[in-house]
Amino acid sequence: MTRSSGTGSSGGVRLWFGAGLFLLLSCAVFWGLATFFGEGMPRIDTRLVEPRSLTLIALFLAIYFLADGLRLHFVLRTLEAPVSFRQVMPLVFVNIFFSNITPMATGGGFAQVYYLQTAGVPVGLAAAATTIRTILAMLVIFIAAPLFLVGAPAVDLAGGSGALASSIAVVIALYLAGFLMLLLRPRWLTRVLDAVLALLVQANLLSPDRKVRCTEALRRESASFAEGFRRFRSGPRRHSAAAVLSTLLFLLTLFAMPALLMALLGQEPDWLTVIGTLSVVTFLMYFAPSPGGAGFSELAFAGLMAGWIDPSQLVLVIFVWRFLTIYLGMAIGAVVSVAVLRSRAARA
Repeated sequence: MTRSSGTGSSGGVRLWFGAGLFLLLSCAVFWGLATFFGEGMPRIDTRLVEPRSLTLIALFLAIYFLADGLRLHFVLRTLEAPVSFRQVMPLVFVNIFFSNITPMATGGGFAQVYYLQTAGVPVGLAAAATTIRTILAMLVIFIAAPLFLVGAPAVDLAGGSGALASSIAVVIALYLAGFLMLLLRPRWLTRVLDAVLALLVQANLLSPDRKVRCTEALRRESASFAEGFRRFRSGPRRHSAAAVLSTLLFLLTLFAMPALLMALLGQEPDWLTVIGTLSVVTFLMYFAPSPGGAGFSELAFAGLMAGWIDPSQLVLVIFVWRFLTIYLGMAIGAVVSVAVLRSRAARA
């Protein structure tokens, strides 16, 4: 846990490397997009810094960050964890920071568990809460993305073909089916994965001993995963319902942010189309191997939204969207993380 949180020397090197790679990929992709569209690096449009615009952006950000904190808070309340909302709120920024400097957002969960430990929450309870928090968001995205792609056939994603949208919808549906099987029937999924591992052994791509270890780990983790979600479902309904509603509000604000920016820049966005398209972009980001999906998220946004945003404003919208939802939270998270680590070291 200490290494995952970056307090060990090797963990610290990996985190610095991840942060550097995040910055490098982010800068490189913005330079590439600016060159491709021939508009140069974006300059802040004065319409985005008018009092009315700043007020609306601040309101969206407040809802975005508060809803993010509330969804974990209510999950913890459902599991009867001894922690207050005041203690949970800094976790929003800790999670944003570590999730975006580790591949596939793997560091965010470890950092949250580490922080909750400092607040007196047992490791097992903290791990279950952070996992459920992620599950809720993934379920919403994995349901919303294919529904949007299938239910909006008239929507042309950046001039792409219907086959592309259908392919993405099929992939998302398969992941959702496996995800629901893991939650509701973990033994079924374990048997399927065990059969896949057996095929790898027959093809001499995996040793028998390695297969046994993998099977045992899969059974243990899937059972723990399902048990944590079962506890959440059997907890107080008002808290679990509040966690789901907070998750919906968090994602809705996140997906609607580009539409708000487009409206402030004088365009007339189709809010539902932007929200649906961003659900697809966020789904794709789950599988980006780079830290925080850097590079992949900007390219996915540009590819799927190019047909809906004026080319002269596309790079600016992408930059401001990433700045508000990611870069700003990362900066706050870096400060909070250092403060937490120093406080922990002082008590040790």
